[in-house]
Amino acid sequence: MYLSDRDLEHAVETGRLIIDPPPAAYDTTSIDLHLDCVEEARIWDVEAYRRTRLEAGLDARLPIADLTIRLFSHRFARPVPTDPGASDLVYRDGPTIVVRPGGFFLWQTRETVGTPETDSELICFIDGRSSSARVGLTVHMTAPTIHAGWWGKVTFEIANLGPFEIALAEGDAISQIVVATISSPPSKRKREKGISIGQQNVGGAPGS
Repeated sequence: MYLSDRDLEHAVETGRLIIDPPPAAYDTTSIDLHLDCVEEARIWDVEAYRRTRLEAGLDARLPIADLTIRLFSHRFARPVPTDPGASDLVYRDGPTIVVRPGGFFLWQTRETVGTPETDSELICFIDGRSSSARVGLTVHMTAPTIHAGWWGKVTFEIANLGPFEIALAEGDAISQIVVATISSPPSKRKREKGISIGQQNVGGAPGS
């Protein structure tokens, strides 16, 4: 069963649903999520990764089965450039991130989102906005579920699949969550390799 606005508000007030800072408003069945400060946006340093692989005598392909995202991010995620070249598809223009067609980068939510680690009875889903999707903005690509018992800042995998240069700024509400009840609290906690409960950055680690 999905929660309505009144149930969402009550869940936040009673601590069953973690949204911090608390929402200023509730939609009928969702809560807006906002972009964090612009300094938290990251792109992948593809050239550094390729160089590291080639120096080790390996090809430049990325083996997903061996990927531990926290360690990988620590080595190869870097701030969005402020002095872009013609080939840079993502760059920073003051307080704004500009995403050219084909660009991809990571940015996290301002809010800490999730459910308590024990006796969780809710599950959350990340949705993009249809208006921004129609101009080609993809916000959260393949992992829409916030599992029961997890909380932290949500990382958006943002891509521009459309024909326009898109500008995004701190505080923009480019996503929303919907929340549902589950049949009973889970007996075990879901873990993803390198991603911690309480993550505070796009690399999946707790703290900055």
